[in-house]
Amino acid sequence: MKPAIVDLAARIQSDIQQRKLQPGDPYYTTSETARSFQVSGTTANRALQLLTQRRVLVRKQRAGTFIADPESHQADPSLQRVHLVVHQKYLEREGLLADGILIGLQRELPEAELEFNFLPHRDEEAYVEEIVNRALKSSETEAFVLQRAQVGVQRILAESGLPTVVNGVLQPSITGLAHIDRDQSQIGRLLFQHLLQQKCQRLLVVFRDQVTAGDHRLLDAVQQELHAAGWGIDRLTVRCLPADDRAIQVSAQEVLEQSSSKLGILCRSEPAARAIAVRLSEQKRPRKKQPEIVVADRFARDTAPCPFPHIQAQLSPEAYGQEIARMLIQQVQGARPETLFHNVPVELVVP
Repeated sequence: MKPAIVDLAARIQSDIQQRKLQPGDPYYTTSETARSFQVSGTTANRALQLLTQRRVLVRKQRAGTFIADPESHQADPSLQRVHLVVHQKYLEREGLLADGILIGLQRELPEAELEFNFLPHRDEEAYVEEIVNRALKSSETEAFVLQRAQVGVQRILAESGLPTVVNGVLQPSITGLAHIDRDQSQIGRLLFQHLLQQKCQRLLVVFRDQVTAGDHRLLDAVQQELHAAGWGIDRLTVRCLPADDRAIQVSAQEVLEQSSSKLGILCRSEPAARAIAVRLSEQKRPRKKQPEIVVADRFARDTAPCPFPHIQAQLSPEAYGQEIARMLIQQVQGARPETLFHNVPVELVVP
């Protein structure tokens, strides 16, 4: 089912075609649109704003809404602004949407302004709603890239109809958004198989405190591999922890003390792995019982090598950014966002 605003925009376009309205012809006001299509005034206004963004309509202050002349906009259909929506704590700690990906975006969209929008710790949906409202009212063509966004934020963008790419897996119930992600199931399989080869007999999975649909997909793959290896569910421990080294270290230590066999530790992020490694370096234990740490996500800003076996996308960061930009461009050119998905293959890198 299409979001209400996107569905109404499509119905308005059909109405324009059926009534054979021509460029320059007036169209309904917001209140007339609401009455005609039996929707709220807010939904009508947002749909008209969306069609203005798509160059189907033109709205003139004090004059009204008119059918746009498509030929007058053919010369410059490009994006003028791309909003990068991310939690600042993730950007600072893990380097998300940094360096290579941004270079790739800028390479494909040389005229676009890249604007970071940092989600607050509270009321993130209200914050995003405000940005979307400004984008819909803008005379420029604007788009969004969402990094690790929760379901409410994804829903707001899906309902807006604005060009959007989710860098990650869509949350349950969300449709109508383009998305790109590394193959999370493949990540789970590769990391578990490596730990099995290292003769680990118990597994600790350390997720971030905000769990996403991608985490679910990774964990499902791990559980399937665990079952195939003949492990009981009692050998698996999952912890969802804040980005705090001390909290991560204490939680990992508790699991380690309960394990009499070799422990494999699958960390979602490299900072979590480094925190655990610091705690382990302070302890002495036989080599055969030394825990093995692997990393699923590595988005480092610097070029320092990762000391842990880790996952790497089979796309360079620059190529990854270029693919996001192309998906935005395709939407500006009329492609349906739900048809745009790139599941990026990955490989395991062992230092």
